[in-house]
Amino acid sequence: MSTPGQMSLFLSSAPLVRLGEDSLPNGIASACLVDYRDKRILLTVSHATGDQGNWALQLRYVPQKGTQLRQLGAMNFLAKATLSSPKLKDVDFSYVELPQGTVAYRQEIEAPTKVRAEAPITVHAVSLTEMPDPKDRFGFCGMVLPAQEEHFGQTYLSGEIRIYEGLSFLRFSGDYIVFKLPFKHPGHKYFKGCSGAPIINSDGVPVALVCEGSEEEDEILGISLAAYKVAIDIMIDFG
Repeated sequence: MSTPGQMSLFLSSAPLVRLGEDSLPNGIASACLVDYRDKRILLTVSHATGDQGNWALQLRYVPQKGTQLRQLGAMNFLAKATLSSPKLKDVDFSYVELPQGTVAYRQEIEAPTKVRAEAPITVHAVSLTEMPDPKDRFGFCGMVLPAQEEHFGQTYLSGEIRIYEGLSFLRFSGDYIVFKLPFKHPGHKYFKGCSGAPIINSDGVPVALVCEGSEEEDEILGISLAAYKVAIDIMIDFG
């Protein structure tokens, strides 16, 4: 059974930051950038971006100028109900269209004067119909353990880029896909910041977004992208 490559995972998710009233970052999350029906779309989860905060996509650091951001503005959120349960229930999924050509980067930085290396974060070409193969292995990546640091008179939000690989498919649970970690769940703080990151298969194709986990069962739950294809289609067709 193959697994997603380390570099494929490293470049699979885009970093989001929440900006405070002082325009300084005070929170982090992750997102999946996709090209779908000739649109560039950012997908993430509402339990992160639904706090009405000023969220932005972190594009890149420019030496002696600072970090370039693209503010996301008003995002789309979903709720659902059924005939048997008509009360609306929030869905842990949010999305927004980006200008075509929007690109973000992973960088190796020697602040404030030099970017040693950089690579574009993957924009996944998707059909939003991809389902997990039970025989496959999966993984995701995100920045965790956020901390504010002062360098050269500027405030930076730092953290650790963590790659989690070797996940196996367990089952569907409503609109969620449940994956088994190949190790003991280390605690929720080690996944905080990965919310919204794409869970990708061995071909690098996203099938879900990281939502939550179970320490007791060593599981990760991801919201299925295929479950909300219709919502994305409606956004594109009717604006």
